Amino acid sequence: TEVSAAVDVNSVPAGGGVFGQESRHVDFEIGDAHIYKVDMNTHQMKVTKDGKVIKVIPITTGKPGFETRSGVKVIMGKERTRIMDAATGGTDTSDPEYYRLEVEYAMRLTYSGEFLHAAPWSVSHQGHENVSHGCTGMSTSNAAWMYANATIGDVVVYSAGHRVMEQSNGIGGV
Repeated sequence: TEVSAAVDVNSVPAGGGVFGQESRHVDFEIGDAHIYKVDMNTHQMKVTKDGKVIKVIPITTGKPGFETRSGVKVIMGKERTRIMDAATGGTDTSDPEYYRLEVEYAMRLTYSGEFLHAAPWSVSHQGHENVSHGCTGMSTSNAAWMYANATIGDVVVYSAGHRVMEQSNGIGGV
């Protein structure tokens, strides 16, 4: 959708004795509304486009001790591949929960390290059980589809979790 707006800032105080110098006319486009609804109890992510469900993806989220946060999150960045290292979250390399691996189709949701990404090692759990260290894992084909269709700024809503999203942990809210 194309949008046109007049921005009347001429003579508007901006603080410190500074005032707007000139009004502007701005044209921009608004894309489709993509909202991803993750239910951590049913282990499903419903993908909506302009209010209509277009895909349901089996997922896995954080297991006990590594629970994924509930709340509203926003895709902050996309990386075709990314090294995930549990040491960045404080896990010692001698801990049995330590991992270091390369993932595909990584989409960042929080500053603390929650991502949506391909997790081919957990496909048998996806849609049935939460086994991750806090990220949302899906099959490689579903992650590739999502990566191709998602835009930075898309909203991801997590429900049914016991851990709440902190206001300062991303571009989202509770």
